[in-house]
Amino acid sequence: MINRDNSLTSRVDISCKREGPKTLLVNSYFDIPYKVVHYGSKLLQDHLEVMMMCYSPGVMDGDTLQISVHCPEKSEMKLFTQSFNKLHPMKKGASQTMHVKVDDHALMQYLPQPTIPFKNSIFDMDNLIEVAESGHLVWGDIISGGRIHSGERFEFSKLHNRTKVYRGGKLIFFDNQLMEPRKQPLERMLFFEGHTHQGTLLIVSDYANAFKEELDEVLTEQFTDMSYGFTQCGKNALLIRALGESGDAMHEWLSNIGDMCWSFIRHHMAEAEAVAPEAPISRKKPAAKKPAAKKAPAQKKATAAKKRPAPKAVIKT
Repeated sequence: MINRDNSLTSRVDISCKREGPKTLLVNSYFDIPYKVVHYGSKLLQDHLEVMMMCYSPGVMDGDTLQISVHCPEKSEMKLFTQSFNKLHPMKKGASQTMHVKVDDHALMQYLPQPTIPFKNSIFDMDNLIEVAESGHLVWGDIISGGRIHSGERFEFSKLHNRTKVYRGGKLIFFDNQLMEPRKQPLERMLFFEGHTHQGTLLIVSDYANAFKEELDEVLTEQFTDMSYGFTQCGKNALLIRALGESGDAMHEWLSNIGDMCWSFIRHHMAEAEAVAPEAPISRKKPAAKKPAAKKAPAQKKATAAKKRPAPKAVIKT
């Protein structure tokens, strides 16, 4: 919807469902300037891959975007973005809220392109993610220090990014980043430390701890243009955070780890499904039927009755 001040209020709703081995797109509602399309051919794989496109030059002052994504039980979805999220100069600011729901035994991956705040931009991002007790999530984001090659290095006004993740109804992760270059030393220690891009990858799964053991062996190489670290930030939750100099390089690096994690989780999900206990088979033998008592002929019954002594003649000893 176009407002009177030419700002946009937009909404994007995405949901899918599992039919047999495949995950299919069910709902893809979107407002201008956004569009949701299949990423490549939907026949190449069983999981669903969709891309959120934007045919606007970027986020303008006053724009509001609401995104809702639902992955029902046993569905598998990868959500992509087509281009960098460009935040233009603003006076009031813009906002984006995203609500993601991942049901039991469902798997979702979201690794968007970097967010680039222009000079004097103001942007608020709120992410609410609900993961079921047996759901799986691979979630990422990349924040740039600005249009570095245009001479805008940390010249945006404000960038506030909040991400809350619930698992089984319990809050397990809360990331609250407030960046105001004019008030904070973002180039120094405990912030960007001389780098221009920050990348985050969060993995929530029953297999997150096992995947961390794999990363202990995989991520042994030292990168000259990137610093990174990873830790178990909660029960069944793994956090990877990196600092670098290039948005493209950061996105490629996190995507490689995310795809590795995706394959790792799917493999373990398939194994768990294959060894799922079947209904127990009763091995108890049926009770043997007692043979029916033979009826004596009527004549013998009468004879036996005659020979039976009278009650008075019975002597107890």
